[in-house]
Amino acid sequence: MTHLQRHLEVLNKTVYREPKFEYHEQLIDSAFDTFVKKGSFKDVLDVGFGTGYSLDKFKSLGIHAVGISLDQHEVTAAGFIGHDVHLMDMAFLDFEDKTFDLIWCRHTLEHSVMPMIALMEFKRVLRDGGFAYVEVPQDEATHVDNENHYSMFSDRSWQSLFRKVGLKLLYRGQWVIHLDEWIDIYWNYWLKKEA
Repeated sequence: MTHLQRHLEVLNKTVYREPKFEYHEQLIDSAFDTFVKKGSFKDVLDVGFGTGYSLDKFKSLGIHAVGISLDQHEVTAAGFIGHDVHLMDMAFLDFEDKTFDLIWCRHTLEHSVMPMIALMEFKRVLRDGGFAYVEVPQDEATHVDNENHYSMFSDRSWQSLFRKVGLKLLYRGQWVIHLDEWIDIYWNYWLKKEA
C-alpha cells in the first residue's frame, strides 16, 4: 500500500451520509429549471449524489444518470431502488474517456483533497462539447470548519482551476440561503469542455 492510499483511507473515515435538506432540493430544482431539460442530455455522471434527489430528477426526464459516492450506505440505498450507482472517488474515475454529456457535481468538490485531479478527470470523461454543473459553498462561514471540507476556495480560485483544466466558464451564479440563525452562500458554475 502506498502512502497516498494510507492517507486516503484515513480521510475516508470522515465521509458522512448527506442528510436531506428541503432547501437543497429547492436549489436542485432551480438548477434543473435553468440547465437541464427533457432530452437535453443522454448520459450524466452525478458526482456525490447524496440523497439521490438529482438521480430521481434525471430519471424522470428520461436521462440516464450514473451516480458515484464514497458512502457505502448511499450507494446501497440508491442501488436498492434501481439507480446505476458506484462506490468511487471523483479523483479516480473508473469510466472510459468521453463517456458523459454532463457532469453534475453539487456540494462534492469541496470534499476532495485533489480537486485539480478531480476536475481533470471530469474533463477526461466528458464528451467533446460536454457540460459540467459545479456548486460549492463559499469559502467562509460554517463550511470552513466542516471536518470533511478540504478544498474551500474563493470564487476566483475555483474559476482559475476550471480554466487551467480546460473547462470554459459559461455562467457563474450565487445562491444566498437565509436560515434561522445564519446565511449560507453557494457558488454555482456552468462549464463547457473546451476542445
